[in-house]
Amino acid sequence: MSMSQGKTYPEFTLHDLLRNTVERDPEHLAVVDGSAEYTYADLDRASLSLSAALQGAGVGKGDRVGVFMEKSWEAVVAMLAASRAGAAYVNINPLFKPPQVAYLAQDCDIRVMIGDSTRLTGLEPGTIPGTAFYKGEAPKDGIAGELVDLADALASSGEDAQERRVSEVDLATILYTSGSTGMPKGVATSQRNVVAGAQIVSTYLENTPEDRILSALPLNFDAGMSQFTTALRSGATLYLLRSRLPGDLLKALRRYEITGITGVPPLWSLLIRSSKSLRETPLTHLRYLANTGGRIPQANLDELRNLLEPAGTRIFLMYGLTEAFRSTYLDPAEIHRSSPEQGNCIGKAIPDTEIMVVNKQGEECAPGEPGELVHRGPTVAMGYWGNEVATQKAYRRNPTAPPELLDVERVVYSGDTVTRDEEGYLYFIGREDAMIKNQGYRLSPEEVENLLLGSGLVHEACSFGVENPVVGQDVIAVISLRDGREGTLDSIREYAIQNGPPYMIPKEILVRDELPKTGSGKIDRKGISSAYTNG
Repeated sequence: MSMSQGKTYPEFTLHDLLRNTVERDPEHLAVVDGSAEYTYADLDRASLSLSAALQGAGVGKGDRVGVFMEKSWEAVVAMLAASRAGAAYVNINPLFKPPQVAYLAQDCDIRVMIGDSTRLTGLEPGTIPGTAFYKGEAPKDGIAGELVDLADALASSGEDAQERRVSEVDLATILYTSGSTGMPKGVATSQRNVVAGAQIVSTYLENTPEDRILSALPLNFDAGMSQFTTALRSGATLYLLRSRLPGDLLKALRRYEITGITGVPPLWSLLIRSSKSLRETPLTHLRYLANTGGRIPQANLDELRNLLEPAGTRIFLMYGLTEAFRSTYLDPAEIHRSSPEQGNCIGKAIPDTEIMVVNKQGEECAPGEPGELVHRGPTVAMGYWGNEVATQKAYRRNPTAPPELLDVERVVYSGDTVTRDEEGYLYFIGREDAMIKNQGYRLSPEEVENLLLGSGLVHEACSFGVENPVVGQDVIAVISLRDGREGTLDSIREYAIQNGPPYMIPKEILVRDELPKTGSGKIDRKGISSAYTNG
């Protein structure tokens, strides 16, 4: 089915996608959350009601609305409600502890928070200056200026909602991603970015209303949010998977006869554990599997192909960066190009996008010459929220633009080194920074180090990632103790567990009297990492 059929509204905003889908088939199943099922008409009514409640709570155009809750029907509604109110939603990782939430809330000045009461209760007073809409039992007093039961807001008529004019250049969401230094940076993403991403991805994945898409990634991930936006744009049904138990992924794929799933490499390791079951009863309904967030270990990729391709599943290998959503994908017919012999092939540019390979002089690289991947197109975000220095470093003028467009057109520099072959296929070589990827999460060493230093027991800390085909990279930390203290490792680990998300907790913490330094006096992270790796 062509997405132009039945289209009434131009696709400028996230809620335009909803209006078109409702126009085509309002009673089509939109979201399945456990045993609860909701149609697109339900999604329309609920998001209008919550939009009215947000406006009643003082949310103005451009304000930020935090969504701090487990993946759920209400979380999906919250994104659309904020969009309809002309505000920007900020999906907060539900694994975050109070210190990380407080940082995000302050960084982007969150006005209103929508969250699970159990999560809201743990926040420090003052984290939410305005209204908190809670799901569940009423949280403790003092965590917000006002408390409103989310169920009551969703049950209201929505007649008080103002139809605010929202432009494609307005802020739609802020996606937080770890930077190479310091705390996470917020990627300011416009309505145009969100809509273009949904249009492009749903086009090359050939999504239709008949698709049943499994939402297996958190909504605060760009790829996790993309599962929702592509389903919305194509009128497909989105099935929410919250469980992280190994067998539940396969159970969900079978129970709902899922046709499409996007995930990160550790997810496929879970699926491979059920190889015997997959051989005995193939997933004949699974039309595609798409990978993002890092390379699938070759042995796992070979196993996935053996298990899924004979039953008709197409495997898409994708590359992207939060600063521009998706950048490239490898057509399933060319998946053989990604191999130990040829390298980590990430395919070619997604539709309506140009990917350049640029050297230090800003010139296009010759075939086979390593250079930085530069992304040009409608998904290039607005920049980093409140961080002009970082924005100017990553978002620059298009080096290949004609002189009259040099000051107009912006591209994003990825920080990743790639090559392009004679046929135009791109191959990933490595990152210029020291980012750690653990369980699909991308985090900076400084985040781990700041967490450990927060215990008050650590004098200096250095963290880095060590390759692990199951989780991507293990987090390793080397520390020195304050005042030469001993026997405090258990206390440090306990503090980290209490104050950081699971993927940020080091697998191993090593104690040294003093950490090596470089000539400029900085901790020698590269040297420490090399020493650990080489034993």
